[in-house]
Amino acid sequence: MRIVEAHVRRSVMRNGLLCAEVEAVTDDKAVPAVLAYVDLTRNSGYELQAVIRNDANTETDWFDNNMHQAFEDITVTAFQSGNQESESGTRELFKEQILASEKVRQKLVKLQEQMKLK
Repeated sequence: MRIVEAHVRRSVMRNGLLCAEVEAVTDDKAVPAVLAYVDLTRNSGYELQAVIRNDANTETDWFDNNMHQAFEDITVTAFQSGNQESESGTRELFKEQILASEKVRQKLVKLQEQMKLK
């Protein structure tokens, strides 16, 4: 799965950590859009906390419905290869693709600065 486009949507609390929610468009037809959660609390570097398949549809998902699961955590399955070393490398590559966008990096820095001011 390669990132085609990414942008930071907002900052959110996820499992007790302040994270940036990054919406990414991928080249994978099975998973065309994901939400990646990047930890903002680290002093050095960024850590990818979770990847969520984003299958939300504005016509059916603007209210609570049981028609389908609009958001599915694929953090584990997205990077499975049967080889632990390969999995961590693939996850790291995915994170680097997100950070390759200058706009994303600038927004992450801005969110971290705002966090320090609070």
